[in-house]
Amino acid sequence: MPSICSQESDFSYRIKHKKNETAVLGGNVTIFCNWTAQEDVVQITWQKIQDSSPQNIGTYSSKYGEKILPPYVDRLHCKILEPNSSFITIQKVTFEDEACYKCLFNVFPHGSHGGEICLNILTVSNLTNENRFISDSEGSLELIYSAVGKPAPQISLFPSQVLMNRPKEYLDQSQNGTVTVTKIYTVSLETVRFLGLQHLIVHMDHPLRNEERIVPLSVKQECATGSSSECVLIIILSIFSCISLSINVGLCILLKKKTPEDSGTY
Repeated sequence: MPSICSQESDFSYRIKHKKNETAVLGGNVTIFCNWTAQEDVVQITWQKIQDSSPQNIGTYSSKYGEKILPPYVDRLHCKILEPNSSFITIQKVTFEDEACYKCLFNVFPHGSHGGEICLNILTVSNLTNENRFISDSEGSLELIYSAVGKPAPQISLFPSQVLMNRPKEYLDQSQNGTVTVTKIYTVSLETVRFLGLQHLIVHMDHPLRNEERIVPLSVKQECATGSSSECVLIIILSIFSCISLSINVGLCILLKKKTPEDSGTY
């Protein structure tokens, strides 16, 4: 349940509102403020706290209606639900909208009293990947997965028993607060074969959504990434199987041709 903040003035007037609000980048967000006392509200003013200084962005009064100020013209709506309750809706939210907003109730005859709500922007990208098969004596597969988000997404691989060592993680934070997370996993194909696994799962966790990617593990990939001795053995066995099959087929043909000739001599 969202936390509610109550602020009290010298006249014991109360304003109820959330302390924090979240929005998805590119979406819309609505922020509410409620005046709980009985006095008449003359005007409601909404301010954006930018660099510790308040900036008026919109007002609403029963006499003059809604008035939106730049740069929020066409992006902001300031409405009143009832005489003592107001809300603003910001459309197509950007990172520049991430700030604290103040609602000021001008109450006759006691002046203005306000509450503050801080807006937090969330975003996350899809998982991107790059798989590299390493041909070495141990036989390993390198998985590289990355995602961009705010807050930083968490990337995990299952089952973790197949990892040859601790995964490497790189974080790169941009000026807008988004973080690029890159995770590098080195998978032991010997362990994969021992466990009889057909695929691995890469999971991304984020407050906005979760995502899973299935990494298939084929026999061909195992040979391509396994040790050279294993691959040579497989190739030799395959050649011998083909030669043996050819010899058997040839013998069958010769026996069939010889049978009529042998029967005529008796």
